[in-house]
Amino acid sequence: MCKRILITGSTGFVGKHLIPKLIENEYEILEITRSISKSDDFFGNKTQKIEVNDANFNQKIKFFKPEIVIHLASYLTSSDEWTDVEKLVDTNILFLSKILDAVKTNELKLFVNTGTFAEYFKGDGELLPAYFYAATKTASRAIVDYYANAYNFKQTTVVPYTIYGGVDTQKKIIDLIFDSTNSKEPLQLSPGEQVLDFIHIDDVVNFYLSLIDNINILPNTSEFKLGTGIGTNLKELAKIVEEVSGEKTNINWGGKPYRKSDVMYAVADQRQNKNILGWFNKINIEQGVKIKINDK
Repeated sequence: MCKRILITGSTGFVGKHLIPKLIENEYEILEITRSISKSDDFFGNKTQKIEVNDANFNQKIKFFKPEIVIHLASYLTSSDEWTDVEKLVDTNILFLSKILDAVKTNELKLFVNTGTFAEYFKGDGELLPAYFYAATKTASRAIVDYYANAYNFKQTTVVPYTIYGGVDTQKKIIDLIFDSTNSKEPLQLSPGEQVLDFIHIDDVVNFYLSLIDNINILPNTSEFKLGTGIGTNLKELAKIVEEVSGEKTNINWGGKPYRKSDVMYAVADQRQNKNILGWFNKINIEQGVKIKINDK
């Protein structure tokens, strides 16, 4: 059983929910982080830590000897202004390559890459990036492919769909809809026909644990689309919030136009999750909304 896991993006939304469960399951964790103090606030001394620009970056990783890498770190923006393009390439391409270079001779068992549903602009399963951020995620797959084949380790790309639940500093669409119930000013949204696949953070964490537990049966190369397989458009989501909370949302549908890069249909194909891992989500959107209300 693999016990040593290197994680990037540890203090991000998924990382700060996943790491406590990994600690609970007695995995040894090495974080690569931009802020050790922030990591200490979340996890104390229960993890080992390296700063992104540590002078002994490679040596410390080699000493830790990770068996699994979970690469969650990412720079996310829908902008393709040059200043953002530079940041996107620096984080999503160069930093990824730096990690792969550091672990390539470490007898790594599995590299877990992170994609985005925005790589599938038309929602048909064909790779067509909706914006430059998504294009860097598609490019990252080829880089991971190269290292995995050249240095003989398994690799998978996990594609999260619309994650919600838990505590996050950044507001998600479901948070904005909830907040509108207490707002005198209407929330300005698009016409709301985007069909999204809402998956609760607890299911996301459970999926990663299942992936780690089943490393031996994973194929050398794989992709898992992480969602529920059920689509809900934004207007339907608002109705669910109203029904479960008993409060009226205050939304001006059509107050904003669609963006040219808006993905109008993003629902996960769960066949790989079921066929390889036997994994199913446990929380549907109605249950997730109830959990969110109880967590307030």
